[in-house]
Amino acid sequence: MSIHAFSKADSVQGQGVGSAYLEQVALITAELGDEFDVVDRARRAGDVNHFHSINPEFLARVPMIRRRGRTVGHVHFIPETVHDSITLPRPARAVFDAYMLRFYRSMDQLVTVNPWFIRKLAEDYGFDAERIAFIPNFVSEQDFRPLTDPEGAAQVAALREELGLDPSRPVVLCAGQLQVRKGFFDFLDVARAMPDVQFLWAGGFSFGRITAGHSRIREAAEDLPANVRLLGMVPRERMNLHVNLADCFFLPSFEELFPMTILEAMAAHTPVVVRELVYYEGVLADYARRVEAESGQIAPFVEALEGVLAPGPVREQARDAARRGAAAYDRASVARQWREFYRGVAAG
Repeated sequence: MSIHAFSKADSVQGQGVGSAYLEQVALITAELGDEFDVVDRARRAGDVNHFHSINPEFLARVPMIRRRGRTVGHVHFIPETVHDSITLPRPARAVFDAYMLRFYRSMDQLVTVNPWFIRKLAEDYGFDAERIAFIPNFVSEQDFRPLTDPEGAAQVAALREELGLDPSRPVVLCAGQLQVRKGFFDFLDVARAMPDVQFLWAGGFSFGRITAGHSRIREAAEDLPANVRLLGMVPRERMNLHVNLADCFFLPSFEELFPMTILEAMAAHTPVVVRELVYYEGVLADYARRVEAESGQIAPFVEALEGVLAPGPVREQARDAARRGAAAYDRASVARQWREFYRGVAAG
């Protein structure tokens, strides 16, 4: 039985959908190969056809592909989550929203990385919840892991020196696209309130000038606090070094589903601090410090970060939480969910 993966998600650098696609295909190729023949970047139909991106050329081929096999659409976003990421004229936004939903409706089955989407698609857009499954994202433990051995520690030390960081001061890392919805301005304000901590942001403008808040962020980037560094796009093969370098991973986003960056940090056993979001219910549990904070409300983040960064029981609890988070989304567990899902899709 064959699984054909269709995607152009990794054609845009520095955004999590592409990383999620690469990890998912690598996982099912390695773990499900005893039962399924997995074809990456497929050009022809298979028994199960899994669409990881919603490109128009894929939608045009769906009717023909459905004659040969079953179709699966991977839901990484819905209209309202896109609106806060990119800026489009109102008419163009309406057209894109309608197209996105049309693509999803053309599928036999949908799968999403966050259970919140199932209810949202059913209640707001009329989708059949029985045709939508939740399977979490995954990162390879081979690519993301604690670098505690002498060689790994030396690599982390070399990166610290390369970035010109003070080894006596803690490091807080955020990773993601430079967008308002990622909490960029709260990130800067938290850094201003914690001048003895070094703050790094890995990521850039993946969607260029149509990125929401592009001009405001560019202006702010020209006058950064002294303890903030914007690293730009970091190649994924180097991200494990960065999450190991960090004493804490901090993501003050206003809107997230199941960020790959959080999984990457947990895999390295790096403590995680995030803004509390409804989207995290059912996926993050207590694996991260989830902080109740409105936009511009900085004190709760400062308190949480100070607790996690200081040596002692709070920090050790945060590290243990990250370890448990990594274990909860390990290779065997996620692969088992995919095996059961594909069997069900193939059976119709």
